[in-house]
Amino acid sequence: MGLFDFLFKKKDTQPPTVPVVTDNLLDIIEVSSGITLPRAFAAKWPLIEKNKMTAIHITATPKEELALEESKFGHYPCMPLNFDYPKDAEGRYMYPLAQINCKEMPSLSGYPDSGYLQFYISGFDDVYGIDFDNPQSQKNFRILYFEEAEVEKYKADFSFLDEVMANDMVPISAPHSLVFLIKEEYLGVGDIRYENTVGKELDAIAMDYPDIEDELQEFLYDNHTTNGHKLGGYAYFTQSDPRMDSEKFEDYILLFQLDSDDKIMWGDVGVANFFIHPDDLAKKDFSKVMYNWDCS
Repeated sequence: MGLFDFLFKKKDTQPPTVPVVTDNLLDIIEVSSGITLPRAFAAKWPLIEKNKMTAIHITATPKEELALEESKFGHYPCMPLNFDYPKDAEGRYMYPLAQINCKEMPSLSGYPDSGYLQFYISGFDDVYGIDFDNPQSQKNFRILYFEEAEVEKYKADFSFLDEVMANDMVPISAPHSLVFLIKEEYLGVGDIRYENTVGKELDAIAMDYPDIEDELQEFLYDNHTTNGHKLGGYAYFTQSDPRMDSEKFEDYILLFQLDSDDKIMWGDVGVANFFIHPDDLAKKDFSKVMYNWDCS
């Protein structure tokens, strides 16, 4: 460069790069009563609130003595006297995974307010009755629903289930009694409804701040992962939501979720989900339920 060029060259008018201050974006603030978010996400609260879902969370407690009529996991069902107990594709009696006495739970939109909703799986199948190619095939799992009037006369002798109840291949190692509590869920990391709506917005914000992206994502996972036993609401997965793999299931909602805990184990600490189309739920038609479980 010549002396003339050096003395009279055009000055660079670009301002110097100022580092983005991100420390305060990790501050946890209360955006609504009992609901907290990092400051970076706070402006998205109206969108988060718009996408809230109502769920019934279930507390399950091991208990040996259970009435046939009550809600429970891993115990004999309340079934019409002359109804054929479900069998799997090999002709073996299925395992009574769960029974929900709908009269015992809080009212939840779309769900029956009475009757018995029951879930069965093959008890002699190392994949717990799932058909990965056709998750709606009820050959090795079954969903049944009985109105109260249908079980005025019910089975009392379940000795024919002795083999499957004693089988250690089933995910539940002890019967459980259930207690229900209705809750509002605002975020559900991993659920298709979260990923297609507010999740996109929050992910974009996190990526805008690479220095704290991991901390922001970690907060969401630690505080808004909807695991546990439940009816309705956002679903939880140890891997990914299977509804993302098929347009057929995009509108399906979570019917029932059974998680792992001290006495319940799906593979390597996994979780089971049952999904249904809202129209079928309204009609009490459980013949097309989609069943999935995964583990880490």
